[in-house]
Amino acid sequence: MNNPRYIIITPVRNEESFLEQTIKSVLAQTIKPIQWIIVNDGSTDSTRSIIERYLSNKWITVIDRPNKGHRAGKGPAEAFNISLSYISSDYDFIVNLDGDVSFDSDYFEKIFNKFKNNSCLGIASGKSYYLKRGKTVLYRSSDTSTMGPSKVYRKECFLDIGGVLEENICWDMLDNIRAQMKGWDTKSFGDISFIHYKQIGYKQGSILKGCYTTGNILYFYGYHPLYILAKGIYRMCESPFIIGGLYTIIGYYAAWFTRKDRYHDKNLIAYMQTKQMQKLAAQLFGRIIMNRK
Repeated sequence: MNNPRYIIITPVRNEESFLEQTIKSVLAQTIKPIQWIIVNDGSTDSTRSIIERYLSNKWITVIDRPNKGHRAGKGPAEAFNISLSYISSDYDFIVNLDGDVSFDSDYFEKIFNKFKNNSCLGIASGKSYYLKRGKTVLYRSSDTSTMGPSKVYRKECFLDIGGVLEENICWDMLDNIRAQMKGWDTKSFGDISFIHYKQIGYKQGSILKGCYTTGNILYFYGYHPLYILAKGIYRMCESPFIIGGLYTIIGYYAAWFTRKDRYHDKNLIAYMQTKQMQKLAAQLFGRIIMNRK
């Protein structure tokens, strides 16, 4: 653990606007990866040529996939799994890193220190910020939710949960739950951070549509309806204020009233709902205690 060996996997498609910032962030790390596999998923812009500028670093590997007019197959999760066969060395940690983020030079060093201090820590990340009018804004999330654009898996945890599932949506949320079910801790740390240049809703074309879609997704994965109300109200405190959280709630209950399909793993849903209600009860009880004081 004094000399952690880690491998980064970065699926990219048309990331010419941000990829170079990600590359420079990795090159500046105080602890560099032993291998960085970048999967160029059929990019039609200058993404490939940007990668080429840095291939003199022998630990950077690029995999080119043909352009199919969209993200091939099941997108980033599939690209991530394809990369596993290109790993050339043993490792202690494996990292999923998007091609549209940047972070300080000691980002990974700080995260590895968190792993060193907690042998049960299975997945970790910093907190995610996005840019708004030139200022960084925190993306609000619980401390047990690791951030998909930049997350680190301990090798033993990664193998224990069966790696990354090729789900169409929110695969990077499922791995947190699966790890917790196996007894691992999952943490995002407030004293470590990165900037994610694409705010939620980017792929849907608008922030509000993204919030509505999030509500649909949370229904699909079995979030408890009471927890969604609390989460939506909490979400109202960040941009777009009020209406973002409202659209998340509407998206969830629209799926609920139309009885859309839900995720197939009933044990995972039951586990998650139990944890959600425990969390709500703890927060409510804590507020009651504080009010009595």
